Amino acid sequence: MKNHQNRKLAEFENTFSLLDQIDSREFAIAAEIEGMESVEVWEQALGKLQQHHPLFLNAVIDRSSSPTNEYIESNTIPLRVFNVEEEHCWEHLVKAELSTRFSTSETPLLRAVLIQKPTKTIIILTGSLIIADDAAMSYLFHDLLSSMTGKEWMGGKPYLHPQETVGLPQDVASAGPDGGTPLANVFKNFGPKVSSVVMDAAKTSLLIKKARIHGTTIHGAICAAVLLAARTLRKEWWDRKIEVISPISSKKAVEPNDSYSPYIKGHPVYLDGEQQHDFWEVARQTITGIGGANTREQVRNYINFFRDQTFESTDIQRMINILKNAFKQEIMVTSLGKLKYGTDFGPLKLNAIYGPIVRSDKGMEQTLSAKTCNDALCLTNTSDNPIEGLLETIIETLTKACKSDHEIAKL
Repeated sequence: MKNHQNRKLAEFENTFSLLDQIDSREFAIAAEIEGMESVEVWEQALGKLQQHHPLFLNAVIDRSSSPTNEYIESNTIPLRVFNVEEEHCWEHLVKAELSTRFSTSETPLLRAVLIQKPTKTIIILTGSLIIADDAAMSYLFHDLLSSMTGKEWMGGKPYLHPQETVGLPQDVASAGPDGGTPLANVFKNFGPKVSSVVMDAAKTSLLIKKARIHGTTIHGAICAAVLLAARTLRKEWWDRKIEVISPISSKKAVEPNDSYSPYIKGHPVYLDGEQQHDFWEVARQTITGIGGANTREQVRNYINFFRDQTFESTDIQRMINILKNAFKQEIMVTSLGKLKYGTDFGPLKLNAIYGPIVRSDKGMEQTLSAKTCNDALCLTNTSDNPIEGLLETIIETLTKACKSDHEIAKL
């Protein structure tokens, strides 16, 4: 399929490209698959995936004030293969992936790790927020597995800039002969730690029902549980104000013609310490405003904010400082909701999806992600300084809240 596109970076992409100059913008999603295929079959599937989605044939080329995403035919998606025992923990390899920076001007901003166990397969896709968001990456597993079984693909349509979907004109590059002086990439040494846990289907089903009864969502319940668990386990957070940010996809508001380009909005919530709250009250509070924040008008405002920061100035350091100060949360919770496609792919079955797995440069932040696959809730936590036992305490808190309509939590 000829589906190549050379184009200037859009606002979200350019923002992440700027932030990539000072810290990692890589993120990963992992899939546990029942069944086995040869390495050659996986390599062929990745090749088909790359041909089907034009952004994975591209590299980011710095064109002065207008960085562009350009087609480079010789680039292929890198694949590392590991043959391991059944008890091997895939999280250790994700740590290595997040610690390895992309060379954005030389390779496609996607790579893969194949972990082959005696009866299961783990496939890890690592991408960059410069070209795709976490919701988009989860769809890649569908297309990857579909290419191995002859199923219909879900994407591959030409890309539209986010501003085009809400009626905004494409941007004009910053004034000035050079558009500012780019910063040198500083590759920091860091070692994010990743952990995962699964809430079984029966408990997940009860959680969904209870959340609906209490006028909230599973996302809201997870946010409340994370707050309570984090403050219980990390005593220095007990009486301080905590910011929780929930990245959400704005695709539903703008209805783009593809499922893969980045459409991310951040929704912050602040909770003071030393206050008694009903658990479900907090769960409602944490999602208040998300619906309003995902309207077409709000998406326009959000795009205009990033446009002002990334296209209307030639001072790159000033832009980066503003963007860094805009994201200072202690906790991030990303909920990708329920998997929107079937999990049977011929001889292979998609058992679970974990992610997005992404680190922050803030050191103490806890980055939680949630995805429901085969009716079971899959949770991950990523942090340079993880709170030990956080995920297990979250599951315990959610289970307890489902048994009581009025669970009082000191949040």
